[in-house]
Amino acid sequence: MAYLCAAIALPSTRWPIILMKSILCAVPFLLLSLGTLAQEPPLPIIDMHLHAREAPDPERELPPKLCLPITVYGIADPQCADPLVAPATDAAMVQRTVDILTRRNIFGVISDDSLETVRRFQESAPQRLIPAYELKLDRKSLSPEGLRRHLEAGDFEVLGEIGVQYAGIAPDDERLEPYWELAEEFDIPVALHLGEGYPGAPYLGSPDYRVRLGSPLLLEEVLVRHPELRLYVMHFGSPLVDEMIGVMSTYPQVYIDIGGNTWPYPRAFFYAQLRKFIDAGFGKRILFGSDQMLWPELIEISIEIIEHAPFLSDEQKRDILYNNAARFLRLGEEEIAQHHGK
Repeated sequence: MAYLCAAIALPSTRWPIILMKSILCAVPFLLLSLGTLAQEPPLPIIDMHLHAREAPDPERELPPKLCLPITVYGIADPQCADPLVAPATDAAMVQRTVDILTRRNIFGVISDDSLETVRRFQESAPQRLIPAYELKLDRKSLSPEGLRRHLEAGDFEVLGEIGVQYAGIAPDDERLEPYWELAEEFDIPVALHLGEGYPGAPYLGSPDYRVRLGSPLLLEEVLVRHPELRLYVMHFGSPLVDEMIGVMSTYPQVYIDIGGNTWPYPRAFFYAQLRKFIDAGFGKRILFGSDQMLWPELIEISIEIIEHAPFLSDEQKRDILYNNAARFLRLGEEEIAQHHGK
């Protein structure tokens, strides 16, 4: 190509020929540049709130169809014309999720109380997913000794989602103390559900769920006893945003995760909540999450809500979508560069 360009660059007194030669020379390099741009991945995103779920079971609490916002009809009564529909098989659930992660260059923390289910997702995207253990304190939950063995084996790298609010258990309950101790000992991130459950939760499979147990103030004694906990609060204690801001002001190690709050409410309501944290100066401690559960499309819906927040600067959007989580997870410079395709 260099020989051709050199040849056609010979002097000529006929400007149309010169123009044509210039175009012929430039086109291959333009195509090469476009090809290079096409190969560059989108800016990376870290989703701190992914679930390894199986296809919907009629006996489970969540239905296969979902209307947004869910405040209109509730999660069990989708009346909209175009609901989100969950994949019909386990394989389709994995495939649709991984397709979105790959297309949007998303990395994330994925949890379940079954190691087998987590591995099914992780093996489909091994470079993108961090395995996490979902703790419910029910009869299937790992004992502290059992969890220790899994942590020592490297099966789980995050503890959470800790969803004991659904079981009517507060975060400062003594039954959780051994798990807090383990997380501090192993220096692993911990994700705790504090905030809204799905509408109708006490009637749809979680009879002990109570809103009051989502108060961020119930975290204080835990944080005093375990100052080294690397904790992020899923759902940011919503709707108790002021209480969450008070906790974050006093305990600088606490981060929040917006997963599951971006899409259920009308957008203006979520934006008002998010703006409170931004105006309070906590823009560097907000983590992106989707809480996609049975509907993988919620991942991209959640991203779009952040990307179109009119009060966020480009820097604040990148902090929420990637930078804050990279710092919280203590990713190295090499891994961050790889995420950016460098």
